[in-house]
Amino acid sequence: MRVSASELQYVGGEHWAAILDSIADLRDGFDREDQLRLAISPDQFQDDIGDAGNVDIHASSHSLLLYGGCQPASQAEILAALLPKDAVDRYISRYFNRQELVSLAIHGPTFLQEYEAFWANPSGVPVMWIGLLFSMICLAVLASDAWDSAHKNEMEQRSIQINLYREKIVQSLVLGEYTKSGPYVLKTMIHYVYIEFAIHADADEDIWFLLALMVNLAMRMGYHRDPSHFAGISPLKSEMGRRIWAIVLQGDILISSQMGMPRMISDWKCDTAEPRNLNDTDLDQDTSELPPPRPETEITTALGTIARRRMLTVIGTISDLTANVKSCNYQEVMQVDAGLHEAAASVPQPFEMPSMTASITDSPQVIMSRLFISLLYYKGQIMLHRRFALNDSTSADEDSFSYSRKSCFDASLGMLHIQQILDEETCPGGQLHMMRWRVSSIINHHFLTATMILCSLLHRGRTLNRKEKIMATLRSTRAIWMRSSSVSREAKKAAETVSFVLARAGHIGDYGIDVATERTSGAIMGARHVKQRGRQRFRLGFRWAGYVADSYDFYEQYLNKQVGEQSESSEDLGLNLHSISQNFGESHCIELPWAKTNASVAMTMAILNSANNLVMPGLLPNLTPPDQQGSNFAFNLDTLESAIASDE
Repeated sequence: MRVSASELQYVGGEHWAAILDSIADLRDGFDREDQLRLAISPDQFQDDIGDAGNVDIHASSHSLLLYGGCQPASQAEILAALLPKDAVDRYISRYFNRQELVSLAIHGPTFLQEYEAFWANPSGVPVMWIGLLFSMICLAVLASDAWDSAHKNEMEQRSIQINLYREKIVQSLVLGEYTKSGPYVLKTMIHYVYIEFAIHADADEDIWFLLALMVNLAMRMGYHRDPSHFAGISPLKSEMGRRIWAIVLQGDILISSQMGMPRMISDWKCDTAEPRNLNDTDLDQDTSELPPPRPETEITTALGTIARRRMLTVIGTISDLTANVKSCNYQEVMQVDAGLHEAAASVPQPFEMPSMTASITDSPQVIMSRLFISLLYYKGQIMLHRRFALNDSTSADEDSFSYSRKSCFDASLGMLHIQQILDEETCPGGQLHMMRWRVSSIINHHFLTATMILCSLLHRGRTLNRKEKIMATLRSTRAIWMRSSSVSREAKKAAETVSFVLARAGHIGDYGIDVATERTSGAIMGARHVKQRGRQRFRLGFRWAGYVADSYDFYEQYLNKQVGEQSESSEDLGLNLHSISQNFGESHCIELPWAKTNASVAMTMAILNSANNLVMPGLLPNLTPPDQQGSNFAFNLDTLESAIASDE
């Protein structure tokens, strides 16, 4: 439980933030920083992101539906924002080809009939259907290939486009009185929730409240009961109802878990059956009886959702067990663990995870589904075994919880291996580049949990004789978190935590990053580029055995230097010690307005847009400690270059 002047906030013990809080040294070290962050408004944080060169996708940090962030509009006004048909056609095609997580809620052949009827008479369709259309277009924009390569102006235009579509979706929901649960309401709400969480880099409580609206709408409309209980429901609507409920279940478990809260839908509340393994073309409005399912060796429209649902069903059981205010015994844990293994064994063969090399002929969608299902298995292992992995054995003769320790350890390593795969393969030219938008805050939540588990094990000295493996994995994941730290507070906290734990493990060089392995695309920035970017902030965090160098005045001092001059001679860089910290490893920022273009220096000093804090490896042993220099100390670029050379 976190208590502040502005809010009370609770997360369950399995949440990554709770694991972090259990490490006393880290909790104490970050308390002051957290207080400072609470004082920063969301607008200020978004300004900082803009300073780093990233475009903010969302104009507001709040959900438009929850806070009334848009003016009411008529159906004609909503329609006026729609693009010409040829442009919409392309977006709809992209939606059905890339948005398999939510497109299952839409029966393709039926939608195409409605789509053609809409263009024949745009004012003749329900406003909620128009909201659904805008939500499909918005998701297609989010899945666009152009995000990585677009110039800043194009990125801004796309951000404006997404915000416009979000507004039209909300206006349609309000105009259509969504609480009355009419046709197309739930489908539109599902899409809207997915859009809101897709545009946020970190977990956001607004999305959890939107999830509650979605769940209650679904239950109000009877999706939690299998259609076989009711007469007069066609086979097509029955099967689509099962698919939609599977999507709702998935959202409930994943988003609730991300927020550190119990799930909203318990098993006793629903009996809707698993969807059948069928393609959309196997069903139409004239179908009088559902056809038998296709073999599970055949990939269909529904197979990915079927596989995820099987894993999520047992993860829901695990969530109930771990969220119970009464502690469970170890026998119950092992019974549910057996159920998790059974669920993993029931995953259809096309979604079993081979190596990436063995997947070179498979589609990006299939590979991404395999990775996600593997993450769900690891998630279940960690949820079940985390608390026992850190407990002392109840027997003096043997380790009572050795299975839990190994399961939790292996699952954490497995998760972070997937993080590394995604980091590599979602880059331009990678197998999963077109699926990079799927690396959302929910997936990163799993990686955060695994990171904190390994940090906790290393910090407590419970490394299962694999300390070097843990440290190597943490170094690798730290580099990934650092590249995301300018757009994600969670990533920044993860990078800081890993640096702290690695340093406490006895390696002062681990305050830095491995320059040889760090991705440097776009990092080596000359002084002219800095001038074009205006007051671009380059931040370099220095840690020196408990001393903090904090030089905001240093940044201002060098702003007045003529940008573009590149001196090959040594320059003394004075670092004014504004504060001396007693907490070993605490970091403040030194802001540099330029980067020397010498290759070895620039690779170390130039800061990626996605990295807030970068520490120079190999530098500190070559400097005179600040306590021997009085209130100021200095180093020159010759010292810096020789330090880097010796480190390499």
